[in-house]
Amino acid sequence: MSSIAIFRVSIVFALTITLLPMYLLGLALDYLFGQRIVVLLIKKFWSRAVMKIIGIEWELVGLKREAHIFVSNHISWIDILAINSILDVVFIAKKEVRSWPGLGVLAALGQTIFIERKSLNALSHKWAVEECLKKGQSIFFFPEGTSTDGSIIKQFKSSLFEVCYGETFKEKILGSVQPLTIIYKSPIKNDPAFYSFWREEDTIFENIKKIIKTVRQGRVRLVFHKPIEFTKCGDRKRLSYACYKAVKNGLVSPENSF
Repeated sequence: MSSIAIFRVSIVFALTITLLPMYLLGLALDYLFGQRIVVLLIKKFWSRAVMKIIGIEWELVGLKREAHIFVSNHISWIDILAINSILDVVFIAKKEVRSWPGLGVLAALGQTIFIERKSLNALSHKWAVEECLKKGQSIFFFPEGTSTDGSIIKQFKSSLFEVCYGETFKEKILGSVQPLTIIYKSPIKNDPAFYSFWREEDTIFENIKKIIKTVRQGRVRLVFHKPIEFTKCGDRKRLSYACYKAVKNGLVSPENSF
């Protein structure tokens, strides 16, 4: 591993160990009293600091709203850092993430809800998601069900959108999901998919190693679209498609290109 990679890993590790006791206290306050301010501040600070240490810049287009659910395309593990830098959300992820060395622990500490995508309606999964929503906690998921190289948006899977029409929102008139498009500018001209881990020959750890040892880094842009009210779509498939169209339009729009 290069000296720049070792330096960056060392700083991130030291930062994580330093903040961990305060973060655990924040988790206790959230669990006992529903006070998320400590958790939110530390997650934002840590995510922004890690991006700064790695050397990746980020920017926002559009306004983030007080939506119940946020969705986007998925390209890189850096998506999580960029999103946590500005939003207070709980992520929904496939259960395999929990078993990733190191990263699984960080995801669990981040209060990630781990699910089997093919069995969202399993009682434990549905209960965990709805408990978050009942407490007023927004959730975030990637409806493509996989990551891409960033040049396309795959058709969204509708299963996770079922929570929008569950018990939590049944008695409420209002409920909304805000789509956003994630766009990366690669530091390498002939490798526009530099930040993605979509290549079959890559593992996420090889991808992390490749990124942290690169001195000159690029940028990530988060394009926020207008929130979509659940009642405007009627069912999960229509809502899923409406979000897909918004995210796709954000990718191909000339004004969002670097």
